[in-house]
Amino acid sequence: MARLPYPDPGTFDEKTKKLMEAMGRPLNIFRMLAHSPAMLRGMTRFGAEVLTHQRLSPKLREIAILRTAKQSQASYEWLQHIPIALACGVSQAQVDALDGGRVDGPDSDHPPFDRSERAVLSAVDELLVAARLSDKCLAELRGFLDEGETIELLMAVGFYMLVARFLATTEVEIEEQGVPGAEDVNPRFLGRS
Repeated sequence: MARLPYPDPGTFDEKTKKLMEAMGRPLNIFRMLAHSPAMLRGMTRFGAEVLTHQRLSPKLREIAILRTAKQSQASYEWLQHIPIALACGVSQAQVDALDGGRVDGPDSDHPPFDRSERAVLSAVDELLVAARLSDKCLAELRGFLDEGETIELLMAVGFYMLVARFLATTEVEIEEQGVPGAEDVNPRFLGRS
């Protein structure tokens, strides 16, 4: 059970009502955010930018989001992003490795993550612990990402760190109907309209 009650939709201002109606059946995270209409609007706008307007590979973005969620113990974020990650090309073996906290995987001759993906995972880990990338980690990332993609990765991780802390503190639970499957993922999240 969530640590704060979900707000009564009858108390929403007009902007919030319209935004929530546009979502169809809003996810619980948005229902909880509706306590603060300004934060709801800001979070949905920024989240949409992260998910739909980046040049960063959707697969790398989702690997970073899943690592952030798992390391932050944000089960809601983790469960919501598994179908998106799978739809973006993350393999089930990679999801399982992240779930088990393994970057190299059980078979070191066939690690589940390539060098660019391991660089992203290292960056996430450094950001979660130190809030700053070391020169070595940044240089490794820069071997795979241009300046814009590097900024987008930093912003995606920072955004999902915020989301993880919000979710962990409020204990927003998964919707009664469960998590949608990979086939239900918005095509815009996959890097295509």
